[in-house]
Formats: sequence, structure tokens, C-alpha cells
Amino acid sequence: MNNIIKIIILAGAFVSFILGAGTATGQEILQFFVSFGYYGIGGIAIAAIIHMWFGAYTMDIGLRLKATDSKDVFVYFCGKYVGTFFYWFSQLFILVIFVVMISGAGATVSEHFGLGVVAGRALMAILVLITALLRLETMIKILGIAGPIIVVFAIVVGGGNFDAAGFSQAGALVQELNLSTATSHWWQSGFVYSSFVLLVAVPFLANLGKGETNRKAVILGGIVGGFIMLLGVFAIYIGILSNIDQVHAKDIPTLFLANQINPAIALVFSIILLIAIYTTAVGMLWIVSTQFAKGNTTRYRIITVVLTIVGFFGGLLPFAKIIDLVYPIVGYIGLILMACMLYRQFFNPGQIGKTNN
Repeated sequence: MNNIIKIIILAGAFVSFILGAGTATGQEILQFFVSFGYYGIGGIAIAAIIHMWFGAYTMDIGLRLKATDSKDVFVYFCGKYVGTFFYWFSQLFILVIFVVMISGAGATVSEHFGLGVVAGRALMAILVLITALLRLETMIKILGIAGPIIVVFAIVVGGGNFDAAGFSQAGALVQELNLSTATSHWWQSGFVYSSFVLLVAVPFLANLGKGETNRKAVILGGIVGGFIMLLGVFAIYIGILSNIDQVHAKDIPTLFLANQINPAIALVFSIILLIAIYTTAVGMLWIVSTQFAKGNTTRYRIITVVLTIVGFFGGLLPFAKIIDLVYPIVGYIGLILMACMLYRQFFNPGQIGKTNN
């Protein structure tokens, strides 16, 4: 029973960390999978397999390597020079995701509450800044349950909007609408979607695994987390595709779908979505600020304020446009990291510590 609870906790932490504004709002899913029509199912299947693999493998390496710095994990996977590059590149991308979170907050507040996008972004930026400066880790841990809850809502909202007639006509509609696609081919989307997630997930998952002792629980936690994540993605996919004629121009497709079921559900979902964006944004800001501050409190505060300002002004860019421009590029770069990890696991595993099975 204890192992089952541990697996659930690890899986929930995995989902909470990587389920950000892009996925929960449906915008990533729209561009990576829905834009390819029915072929998007194949892309989601590929992404599910990769998510389960890197979730289990990275946490397992974290457990066995016991690295004190995430840089050591990247170096283990890719060697000294390439690993160091990915370490710093991941820091840069984490900052980009912070900008996406601020932008996503503005879009959510605008679409559901009718306030201006600037007001939404400013409010989120202020809350994140205060939390980061006061280091309210306990509150973030409590609110971190928003990730698994969003998966449940995604299944309800996506599944509840599935319409057989609309789904059967969606293939032709997708071609007519000429939707923006993240990649050139459906099968590429599965790899690229997973690889950009991988870049920010490696430090977190390795650290998550480092604190554990039961290797089987860690591996199963990664597998279950990856599966749950993509189950939610699939539910949103079928919901959006069934209503593609109405949601293709929406910044927050999932809010529209929630409102189709019941306005009360849309209200609750929008609040949970904002909480998920908030917790992710604080986490991203902490990671970068702590890394550059190197334990200096004054430097940490200055960096945190500066990065928040950067996040606010960067977040003024359209939410959907940021995802369309940045995520695919980062995803293709992340494929190199994925290749390094595959090589390390299957061809050159090296010698690392033994642990309990």
C-alpha cells in the first residue's frame, strides 16, 4: 500500500510540474495534434510513450546518481560540453515558459472574466513575485494538487464535448481552416511535443527521484505520470476536434469547451487553471533566480524582480503566437537531448550507484 501511495504522489508531482498553461488551455494540443486532424491521435500515442519513458528513466537516474546539481544530470546524459550547453539552454527555456505562463494568465482572465489581458498579466506577475520573494514553498506545495485536478477536468471537459457527428466531419474542416501547425508532419509532433517538455522536466524529475529509495516505485511513478498526462491531452484533443469550427480561433479552447457543458464548470476550471499557471510560474521563476543567485539573498531578490519585469513585458505578446514561435524550435533542439538519453540508457549506461529494488 505504501508503494502505491508513493507511486501516486510521484505521478501527481510529475503531472503538476509539466502541466502548464499551454497544455491546460488546449493551445499546445490545438497546434501540435488537432491541426493534423485524425492523424493527431498517432502523434499523441508517440508522445505518451516518450513521456512515460523519460519520466521513469530520469527519476531512476536521479535516484541512482544522487546529483547535487542538475548540471551533473545533463552532463551524465550528454557529456561535459553538450551537457553543459543543455543545462544553460534549459535555464533559458524555463524563463521563456515563465513568460508563457504570464501571457496565459492574461488570456485566461480576458476570455473568461472579461478583464483586459494586461490586467490579468499584471495581477499574475505581482502574485508570483510576492510568492517568490517571500519563498512561500508550503503554499505552492498545497496548490500543486491543481495539476492532477486539471487532468480530471480535462477528461470531463474534453469527453463531455465529444460529438460523433462533429468528430466525423472534423477531418475536412481542419483542412479548410488551414490551422497553424507546430511541425510539418503529425509524427514529428509527438517527438517535438515531448522533447520541449523534456528540457524543463529533466532537472525536476531527477531531483524528485533523488529523494527516493525504492527504484520500482520511482520507475512506476514516472510511467503512471506520463500516461495520466497524455490521457488528459487525448481527452482535450477529441473535445476540440469535435468542435473545431467554433474553437479554432480561441486562445483558451478548454474554457470554451467547459462553458459548453456548464458556466459553473467553466468558472471552476478557470480558477484551477489560474492556480496551475501560478504554481508553474513561481516554480520556473524560483529555478532560474536560485540558479543565478548562488545562495546570495540580495542577488536573488534583484534577479527575481528583474525576471518578473521581463516576464510581464514578454507576456504582452499574444499567448498563441508565443507557443507557435518558440515551442517547436525548442522542441527540435530537445530532440538532441532525447537522442543522448537513449544512447546513454541502451548503449553506454556507465557506472552509477546501486539501490533497493
